[in-house]
Amino acid sequence: MIYIAVALGIEARPLIKKFKLKKDSTINRVQVFKNEKITLIVTGVGILKSAIALTYILSKVKIDSDDIFINIGVCGAKNKEYKVGDIVLCNKIINSESKRAYYPDMIFDHRFKEGSLESFNRVINSESGVTGDLVDMEGAGLVEASSYFFETYQVNIIKIVSDYLDGDIDPESVENLIEKALVEIEIWLDRRSEFHLEKELEFSDEERREVDFFIVKGRFSVTMVNELESLLLYYKLKGENLIKLIKNYDKIEIKDKKVTKKILEDIKNCVIGVKNER
Repeated sequence: MIYIAVALGIEARPLIKKFKLKKDSTINRVQVFKNEKITLIVTGVGILKSAIALTYILSKVKIDSDDIFINIGVCGAKNKEYKVGDIVLCNKIINSESKRAYYPDMIFDHRFKEGSLESFNRVINSESGVTGDLVDMEGAGLVEASSYFFETYQVNIIKIVSDYLDGDIDPESVENLIEKALVEIEIWLDRRSEFHLEKELEFSDEERREVDFFIVKGRFSVTMVNELESLLLYYKLKGENLIKLIKNYDKIEIKDKKVTKKILEDIKNCVIGVKNER
């Protein structure tokens, strides 16, 4: 099953039309639309509200390893590196309230732009104080809620740029932007639905030996190992040499967890910084 969350009805309408979704009349507190492959959840606006709505729905179903969660919606861009209508797959999501950051696994190849998303509980009309490339009002809540039900490789945050934090957006424009973006998103979604991490992306024997040695030497915790391996697989997927990357840390003396965390953060910045040219 593909679970899609949107904040607003105007964001939902193009999806309902595109995928011929029908309203689930058995659910009253949250609007849900379905077909045999897709469940669309209209969460409402706000970090907390969106998280609660998503949790309410996901707690009623059984999530399988092949299921996918996607947040699709419009966003504001901090600068004009992103054009109105650009589709952006978010590689970092920041909660502006807690300052906590989330890093979805970017392991599946795509042709979208990438960028960081910062979620606020209020409308932002200025780039002052904004640390992300993009701004919305629900992404961080949805990522946090989805983390209780999905593995990180199953979570995808897709935003369509609608403005430059310069005022209200016409509802008709929002629908048009999402309707146009769905042409490319549907192509990506068809391929993404067939992708199985454990079957299609693995370390070679040499890579496995080097990664295992690096994990032992670096004293990585189980949680950190999962994140590290996902980052390295993403790096490999982009055609980069992951062995060369981890060899950069051969001479670093690892005395405590602070050093380990610093290495993981450094690798994360390096991997996410690799531009997808495909």
